[in-house]
This record gives sequence, structure tokens and C-alpha cells, in this order.
Amino acid sequence: MSDNTLMNERNQLFIDICNNKKPKRVPVTAGVTVEAAIEKMGYSLKRELYSPEKCFEAADEMAKLFDTDTLPTVPFTQAAVFRYIDQKFMQPGADGFFQHPNIAPLELDEYPEFNKDPFEFIVNKIQPRVFGILNEDPVLGHLKIKIARDVVASKFAGMAPKLVEKYQRATAITGCNLLWAPFDFIADYIRSFSTMIMDMKRKPQWVLDACEAVLQYEIEQIKNTPKRGTIPMISYPLHMPPFMRHSEVEKFWWPSFKKLMIATQEAGFIPSIFCEQNWDAHLDLLNDLPGTVIIGFETSNPKLVVEKVATRHIYQNFYPADILKHGTVEQCVEEAKRTIDTVAGAGNYIFSMSRGMIRGSDFKTENLQAVIECVKEYGKY
Repeated sequence: MSDNTLMNERNQLFIDICNNKKPKRVPVTAGVTVEAAIEKMGYSLKRELYSPEKCFEAADEMAKLFDTDTLPTVPFTQAAVFRYIDQKFMQPGADGFFQHPNIAPLELDEYPEFNKDPFEFIVNKIQPRVFGILNEDPVLGHLKIKIARDVVASKFAGMAPKLVEKYQRATAITGCNLLWAPFDFIADYIRSFSTMIMDMKRKPQWVLDACEAVLQYEIEQIKNTPKRGTIPMISYPLHMPPFMRHSEVEKFWWPSFKKLMIATQEAGFIPSIFCEQNWDAHLDLLNDLPGTVIIGFETSNPKLVVEKVATRHIYQNFYPADILKHGTVEQCVEEAKRTIDTVAGAGNYIFSMSRGMIRGSDFKTENLQAVIECVKEYGKY
């Protein structure tokens, strides 16, 4: 047996499931952000979040505490970049935790110009409105942003692989990029949640054209994304459909998103989408996606998902994260068994929580440990 036997066994779980083969057991993951890890250590986000060494220490401790198949915490953060470039999209609160405010850097009457060339508009107009550093230094601002990102990345370089090797975690599915459904990109970063809802009614064709324009913009990003790992993956958090009528999703949201999924697969990546909130009204659409897609569900009805969503897709999430904070060990373990009984029967389920644990207070250590150990035994096929 080689030193990497455990890692190889864990990798095989994900390789099997991505090849529509039932693995030996349900793979177990847990998304504990570096912010949550730092708070679990008793550190301050206002100080230690800016220390690569402390971020690594916190991620190391999470890997020691939680024996998941992949790293529970990836030691990386761009907090220092956000602060340095004065990014309006990500602003720290009084306790140092960054949040995404509801801002609209694109004016309504600018849609036609944006739709002609999103990249040029974003670089020349959107970025100066949301990156304070570009107002301070219009000439060298973009260079400073690049240098800041490169420097921060270099400080964290090699940390995750070191923990993967130390704790023998799987890397078969490797995240290569984080992108958005075209409609969501506009709603979250260009026009804001509230104004986008109104835009559909007052300027529907502009919105449709914007989705197609952003689609091409994102396809270029996919083409420029380097592939890493045995199964290279691009992640897509899906935001807006739960707040839209089904007819609106079909008209405005779905067409460009489906094209984006096809482009992702044609480029050699497996898409991993996360259906935020409740998608019960839109589950049938997911069967319109070709090939195999990793689909995470936050609060959708698990029984309805199993009934409606094809098993050629890989299910993920489901386990209600709140119980890890408020429940007893026994309650958490019983819920884990119930989740597996409901959604893991076809062998296409990756166990994870309904949402990432973003604060240290989001879960009790003993609850998460008990759930992980339960799933590794109870989830055997």
C-alpha cells in the first residue's frame, strides 16, 4: 500500500460518481469558509483574515477536526485585495465580515451600450464605479489591481496542496473557476436584485439582449480557464429563479443559462450549479440540461427532487445546515440518515450541507464531527 492509498480511495469515490457508477459509499464534504474557521479558532476577522499564516493554521485545524473526503476549508481569501482596491461589491461590516451590497452600477439607459460590448463597458465604466482605486489612479489602477491579486495569490500558493497531502483528501474534482448565470450576473453585479425585477417589465428586450451579450462574455472566460485535476469543474451559484415566476424564468433566465452549460461541457468542464433557496417550481427545467451536471439544492424538497430530476445528474447539498447549530448530536445524526435514505439511493449523491458554513457560530464542532462519521458508515452501498 502506498502512502496515498486513502487519497486514492477518496478520489475514486468522485471519479465513479462522475462516470455514473455507484461509488463504494456516499462521498462526504463540508464547506467551512476560511472566515468561519478563523472564528472557530477564536481569532478576529478584522486582524487574522489578513494573515495567510493564520488562515493556513485555521484551515489545518478544520482538516484535523473534520475527516471529510475533501478539504473542509481552503486556505485562501481576497479580503486584502477587496480592502486595497476599495471594492464596492464586497464591503466589510463592523466585525470584519465581508458582504455583497445591493448596488446598481449600470444605469437603465446604458443597457444598449452595455449590450454592444459587455467587456469594454465593464472595464471602462463599471469597474471605475466599483473599484475605488481606479478613481484614485486612473492611469495605473488596473495594473495595481493585478499586482495586488498576484501578490495575495502568491502568499497562499501551495497551502491547499500541502493540506491535501497531509490529510489525504480527494482532489479528483477540481474547481477551476466561479461564474454566474448571465441573468444572475446582471442582477447581482450590474443592475442589482430589485432593479432587475423592474427591468424585465419596462425593458424586456434590453434584458434579453443583455443576457445574450453576457453569455458571450462568459463563454470567453470559460475558454480562457485552465483545466486542473482529473475532473475540472466550473461552479455556478444560481440566485434569481426562486424570486421569479416560472414563465419569467423560462423567458428571461433559462435560455442563456442552458447555452452556458452546454459551452461549459463542450470546453471540457463539468458544471457544478447550486440552486439557492427553493427550486421546486423549476425542477423540470433541470432535465433539459445535457450530460451530467452536479446540482446542489439548498431548501428544495428532497423527495420532489428525486422524483423529478434525472439521476444522470449528481445531487449535492440537501442536509439542513441549521440543525448543526441548534440540534443535539443525536438529532444531527438522525437527520443525516434521513437525508441519505431520501436522496442517495441511486448512487448519485455527494453529501454536503444545504449551505456553506460562513461564520464560526453556524455549527457545533461535535455535531459536524458526528454527522461526518455517520455518513461514512451509513452511506456505504
